[in-house]
Amino acid sequence: MVTEEKIKEKKQISFGKLIDQARYKKTTSIPDKVKEKIAQTPYYLFIYIPSDEILKISVFPIKSARIKKILIRLKEFSPELVKGISEIMKKFNLGNSTIHTTGLCFEKINCYYETYVSIDDLPISLEKLRKEFLKVPRVEGVKIIDIQVTPT
Repeated sequence: MVTEEKIKEKKQISFGKLIDQARYKKTTSIPDKVKEKIAQTPYYLFIYIPSDEILKISVFPIKSARIKKILIRLKEFSPELVKGISEIMKKFNLGNSTIHTTGLCFEKINCYYETYVSIDDLPISLEKLRKEFLKVPRVEGVKIIDIQVTPT
């Protein structure tokens, strides 16, 4: 059962962690056979998506350490709202910069849409992008979170 306290604490869907190649190679929680299948890049973005039952971990090979997470708080999740967010992403050609995107509502409240982007090739300033997302009906807030390289 989800308590009110747990509902209030859900302020984002995922947590990102960026590590360099040396640290990635030392990671013992990923089998070597799996590591061999992932492209060799200077950095790796780990995205952790926790729930009460499981923890989903995704690993993305990344060329640059300049990663941001755009956290969009929604009044509710709807097809029109997703369309509005998608239109902004298309308008500013964010497809090449996007690493991972997800959206979720916790207990029909606390709805969020998140996207991790590489800002190396971002064709728009983060502040302008934040303001564009805020124009979408039923978007309540937009937060830009810096994903820094975890020290070795």
